[in-house]
Amino acid sequence: MAYNDLLKIRTWSLDGAKTEHVTEKVQAKTWSGSYKDCARQLSFSVLPEALAELGGMARLYKDADILFSGHIVSRNRDSLGKTVDCSALDNGLYLKRNSTYMAVRKQTPEAVTAQLCGEFGVPCGELAATGVPLSRNFLGVSLYQIIQTMYTLAAEQTGKQYQIRFRSNHLTVVEKAVGPESIRLVPGSNLLSCRSAESIERMVNRVAVYDDDKFKKVAQYDSPENYVALYGLMQKAIRASEKENPETAARDILEQNGISTTITAQCLGNVKLITGNAVAVHEPVTGVDGLFWITADSHTVRRGVYQTKVTLDFRNLMDGQAAGSLPKE
Repeated sequence: MAYNDLLKIRTWSLDGAKTEHVTEKVQAKTWSGSYKDCARQLSFSVLPEALAELGGMARLYKDADILFSGHIVSRNRDSLGKTVDCSALDNGLYLKRNSTYMAVRKQTPEAVTAQLCGEFGVPCGELAATGVPLSRNFLGVSLYQIIQTMYTLAAEQTGKQYQIRFRSNHLTVVEKAVGPESIRLVPGSNLLSCRSAESIERMVNRVAVYDDDKFKKVAQYDSPENYVALYGLMQKAIRASEKENPETAARDILEQNGISTTITAQCLGNVKLITGNAVAVHEPVTGVDGLFWITADSHTVRRGVYQTKVTLDFRNLMDGQAAGSLPKE
């Protein structure tokens, strides 16, 4: 079986009346996402006669499993090209493109997420249970920011990290943890190449907490690794009133903004290599060794060859959001 046969694409017309398996007419396809993306994307180049209408649905399959389900949001073709380049986004598009006003009072992130899905017609699947009741005002904020902010605030109390995903058309929120989908990347087997880079460009080594009324600094927290002395002061200021627990928030900011070590790995194609999953890597040339988290992934099938490129980080990161504000009551 050719690698190209592993991932198949089926499309539907805008009105849903027509459908076609277009895999044989697709020249190349890429399925991708990152931990900061609200929606995963499927891009493919297809022959002009194939069914690929703007707004029509496109699905990516591995055997009977639906890896991606979304709508074609753009089509491009130039006079010299023999194919139409299409881009589709999953239902995360609707989390990003819809905004609302919402007063949350002692509700958990999972309850708020289910409520928003019901109001806006987004199919809802399994939601990670935090059990953390929160109160917050959201004024003209996107559904994605509301959900992600609620889970970010809960993460400060649970110590866990969360990832939004769509399984078929259903929104799910999963706890990022080592599990059955975690795999090993081994040189000479499934790991084709590896590159490691370190940076302090976006470092935060001190968090200062300010009082809203008097603009007075009420607390400060430095990185425990003494990064201020080593690399110079890089301070982030936060407002005490915006955080349920300023100290926990400050510690989390410091933890997630230390020395950035970015690792990119080119691998044999594997659908388990998606953002939010963990991988174990031992690569002696670059010295990459240990457990890492996938922060971005890109799966490409071109000329019958399926490969996956992943970006890895030793930190278990989530797209932290801080939309809205605490109620004054």
